[in-house]
Amino acid sequence: MGKILLVDDDKDMLTLSSMWLKKTGHEVVSVTSGKEALDYLKTDKPDLIILDYAMPEMDGPAVFKAITADDETKNIPVLFRTGMDDDVLSDLAPAGIVSKSEGKQALMTAVSGILG
Repeated sequence: MGKILLVDDDKDMLTLSSMWLKKTGHEVVSVTSGKEALDYLKTDKPDLIILDYAMPEMDGPAVFKAITADDETKNIPVLFRTGMDDDVLSDLAPAGIVSKSEGKQALMTAVSGILG
């Protein structure tokens, strides 16, 4: 199983998603902001980043652009987990997009599809 960086400003969503992922054997690191995510990536490299779209200060697309612009992190797959319309994110070409409303099964399927 892989190491996953979970980025979401909603602490309840972080707790629930982290629990689901840990139950399937993943190591999970949770942060509540884009800045915290970028700070974490300076010292450690996960196998997957699950990134919320709408966050205060630095939204998901801004974090995604910073990740993909950095040679050290640009090859880490990013899965957006969001309530936003897929069309908004398709231009960014993330590894995947999962709606928060789709729940546990959709998230786990997307993670399995990326990490194998």
